[in-house]
Amino acid sequence: MACISPDRVMQAVGVFAWLLGGAMARPAAAQEPVPTAPASSFADLVSSVETDQPPVQPFNPSAWTGRTEYPLSEVIWESLFGKPDPDTWRPLLLSTLFSEGWNEAWVPSPIGSGGAPRQGWIDAADGTLYQPLGFFTFAQAFNQGPKGNAYLGAFTLFTPLSRRLELIINVPFVLRDSAASGLPIINPTGRSTFKSQTTYGDMSFTPRVLLHETKDFSLTTEMAVLVPTGTQPLEGKTALIPNVSFWTNFPGRWVVRGGIGDMIPVGGGGTNTLISQLAIGKVLTDHDVPLFGDFTLYVSAVGDTTLSSGQHTEVRLTPGLRTHLGRDYYFLAGLPTPVTTQRIGDIGMIFWFMKVW
Repeated sequence: MACISPDRVMQAVGVFAWLLGGAMARPAAAQEPVPTAPASSFADLVSSVETDQPPVQPFNPSAWTGRTEYPLSEVIWESLFGKPDPDTWRPLLLSTLFSEGWNEAWVPSPIGSGGAPRQGWIDAADGTLYQPLGFFTFAQAFNQGPKGNAYLGAFTLFTPLSRRLELIINVPFVLRDSAASGLPIINPTGRSTFKSQTTYGDMSFTPRVLLHETKDFSLTTEMAVLVPTGTQPLEGKTALIPNVSFWTNFPGRWVVRGGIGDMIPVGGGGTNTLISQLAIGKVLTDHDVPLFGDFTLYVSAVGDTTLSSGQHTEVRLTPGLRTHLGRDYYFLAGLPTPVTTQRIGDIGMIFWFMKVW
């Protein structure tokens, strides 16, 4: 048993005696109140009460952090269906990853100092969290014989759950591949087949976390979970795809973005593949220009390097464009072009039709 020093005992006794003495003195004071002169008017009474109150401090707008924290259910609801105020945005730093942003509803990121908004590109890493949006993808891969062509139809949904967290759901509702050809999407584990096949693709669920965000730079990490909703041998795979991505804005509306990830097969075949991405682009117009709002031209480079067996690298360049058609409808197009003998397809094209809420 720990030994308590005499000094601690004396301090405790002294504090207790002081509290006891104060408690005993207060009844006596109540029984023998000090006489005071009666107030001459009601105004005098009011004045005497007001002087006992602490002075009201003036509001300092610069001291307000703009943080509005809610219970979890309200955070999710406001992030998905609320009307966020862009003026409440503030930087979120990596140093406050575990203490800030999780209980705050999503708010749009500001336009960078260089004049570029945070917007998605085809075949390029995001490096940021987006507002609630959904888009359809149509992709086509063209191959020289004897290989056949391939195509894909998919729907992707972005659902922000807070300022730090977003869930991305991808549903490839139709997918066709032919003998010895690959998929017209970023899917380096797509296996060659000996006959043409059309199937429902493998769905993916991707929680994305915002690690760091300032006006001109953002950094995210995510873990895509590929589930075997398709059929073998073309689909029916399970995989985990951890990834780290960044976005940054330079003067003149230039944007550089990139990321690195690892596709880790868990079931259904496939190879462990390192995915490297880097893209550069320029925003040419303002947002409200009819049919050509936020018109952006860019080029993306993607390298897929197998790590588990017979290491080889597939590299493709994707020149692309993005435009705001009006009323928050967007159109994107990309032309994936292989630059190595190891390739998914000989040439391809990808289109996105997007609606932002």
